[in-house]
Amino acid sequence: MKRVYRDINKALSDEVLQQNLDTFYHNYRESHRKAYEGLNFNDLRKEVGVIKSLKPEDRFALFEEFKNNVEKAGAFVFEAKDSKEACEYIVSVCKRHNAEYVVKSKSMTAEEIKLNPYLERNGIKPIETDLGEWIIQLAKETPSHMIMPAIHKNRKQVAKLFREHLNVDVDEDDIEGMVKIARHYLREYYFKAKVGISGANVAVVETGTIGIVTNEGNGRLVTTIPPVHIVVLGYEKLVKTFEDALKILRVLPKNATGQIISVYVTWIKGAVESLNSSSGKKELHFVFVDNGRKALMDNPYFNEALKCIRCGSCANVCPVYGVLGGHVFGHIYTGPIGAILTSFYHDDKKAMELLSLCCGCKACSEICPANIDIQKLISDIYGGLRFKYGVDKLRSSVYSGVLSKPSAMKRIAKVGSLILKTVEKNSHLNSCLMPKKHDFRVLPVPKEESFSSLFRKKFEALQTTVKSEKTVFFYPGCAIEYVYPEIGESVVKFLNKIGLRVKIPEKMVCCGYPAVHDGDKISAKRIINESVKYLPVEESFDYFLVLCPTCGTTLKYLFREFVSDTPREYKKVKFVEEKIVNLSRLLDDLNVKVKTKNGILFTYHIPCHQNRGLHFNGEKFLKSLLPNYYMPMRDADRCCGFGGSFSIDYPQVSKAILDKKIENIVDTNASVVVTECPGCIMQIRGGLLKRNIPVEVKHLSEFLDEYVEVE
Repeated sequence: MKRVYRDINKALSDEVLQQNLDTFYHNYRESHRKAYEGLNFNDLRKEVGVIKSLKPEDRFALFEEFKNNVEKAGAFVFEAKDSKEACEYIVSVCKRHNAEYVVKSKSMTAEEIKLNPYLERNGIKPIETDLGEWIIQLAKETPSHMIMPAIHKNRKQVAKLFREHLNVDVDEDDIEGMVKIARHYLREYYFKAKVGISGANVAVVETGTIGIVTNEGNGRLVTTIPPVHIVVLGYEKLVKTFEDALKILRVLPKNATGQIISVYVTWIKGAVESLNSSSGKKELHFVFVDNGRKALMDNPYFNEALKCIRCGSCANVCPVYGVLGGHVFGHIYTGPIGAILTSFYHDDKKAMELLSLCCGCKACSEICPANIDIQKLISDIYGGLRFKYGVDKLRSSVYSGVLSKPSAMKRIAKVGSLILKTVEKNSHLNSCLMPKKHDFRVLPVPKEESFSSLFRKKFEALQTTVKSEKTVFFYPGCAIEYVYPEIGESVVKFLNKIGLRVKIPEKMVCCGYPAVHDGDKISAKRIINESVKYLPVEESFDYFLVLCPTCGTTLKYLFREFVSDTPREYKKVKFVEEKIVNLSRLLDDLNVKVKTKNGILFTYHIPCHQNRGLHFNGEKFLKSLLPNYYMPMRDADRCCGFGGSFSIDYPQVSKAILDKKIENIVDTNASVVVTECPGCIMQIRGGLLKRNIPVEVKHLSEFLDEYVEVE
């Protein structure tokens, strides 16, 4: 892990990388939104997901049909069981044609098998012709993004590379001029090369045709001028029909770069005519790389990863990738999907490092145009590898011995409160207690009295006086129970004010998400099964309210997985799932109208699991109710960097993500940040306090209780 921390610090100190990633992150999201205007993205991605969802036997049948069709058209097909076999076959073809040079169009599969070093070791010079790939080839680096391999470089760095390697005078502000230099340099190699190598975005079985999507003309030159064309691809690129291929290409450019359509789509079929071939026909080879794909096809838990269309959009929206880039958050394949593919195509240990960098925000799952639940795959694979290599014993003992036992949790919280009270400052931990790398925020101290205790003292008896036919079962979660009981009190007061009765669990048990995210599924099962005991019985409530969206998302989507082997508990959980709401959703359903008491200006931070788990956030709700006081925030749904244990394991990354969030908050000129997640409150409030920025952070329940009146 020392190497990982070193690489993280290097990336975070790279000003060019940080500027490039931040600019791209914001611009991409806006371009993606515009590219899908007038279209239903969710419908399109479900359609692509169905096209790419194939049983192993169907995928093998498609391969045999494709092989038969392309061989009829005069092409050759080779199946390579691993990278070595693939490279050996490609080199044998090159040597048979006395190829001193090969020209390459961008291919992640060629990167996967490490084709360039293999060619060079065998005396063959590969020339990358995609501008980004050529730049990083000159720099002797690897791609930092699947679609934009040189995203980490700026024009000054590129100009320097051109001066050093091409011995030309370069104006670093003349981007068009640098493109002309590249075009001039590369042009001769299309004619020198005896072999052109490309990947394929789709391979259409019914016609034996491949489709290649590019934004530069190099792809067509690589596949047409040399007398030999080698296509390197995986079985996952196969689709049944041309219509299926077009549906994939409809979403690919929109998700990859935010373009409505790519500049070039090239379709290639069979041994076409070639002036540079002695036979008059181009020699076409298809090299299908296994390298773990066949095993993945047969894996019922993870074969969903093969639906990936290599658009890179999961990295485009990932907050961790957005501050680290692909040279840290990646091996060969970068970003969230790269962490998954590394575990199947490459090294377990490297995969563990990448998987641990996931902060669990679910942005990757929501953006995937093939409808892959990427974050769940990351969590499941990480859990499997943690079981294989051993979970952290200290954390496991906390999960199993504390979080699954309400009485133990309560005792420890109380003792911790009494001890820390002696070193607190304004109800927060004194920074002198924090290790330097963790001292980027001010953390709260647990309260002496839990929310449940306060509820039974102050509010329980009052619930019988509330004249309402509707009952809200309120699940406070650990943070509100032990750290922010005032948030729980504010929501009870507000719900009573609008005529709703409130019940709470007999005992408060953790939702289990910390153990799930940490890969400790044994402890997670123990915690969740204990928590289910205290869930309400059917028909005893109308709404199941969560003020922590992470708790809500875990209850709604993960509980069923951990109780699926116990029918009664499973039935109980399924009933609760249908009733789960966050506060803004509840108020919207009840059509509650409010007005501000003092006209305070506020902005809204959208928590990750609220937006991408519970699928309803208070931004639009509050904006519609209080339009004159709402201050829009740039990238309001961008992660704050908390991620529970993520901010403990990777404090440097957590701080970097938080810095961007605070910058966006300050730019709004709002006096209050409203949100609906205690974890986000802990992170953002702690960050603002540490930086002495006078902006309040309030849970929606507190904001409603303090700053608005019900109409």
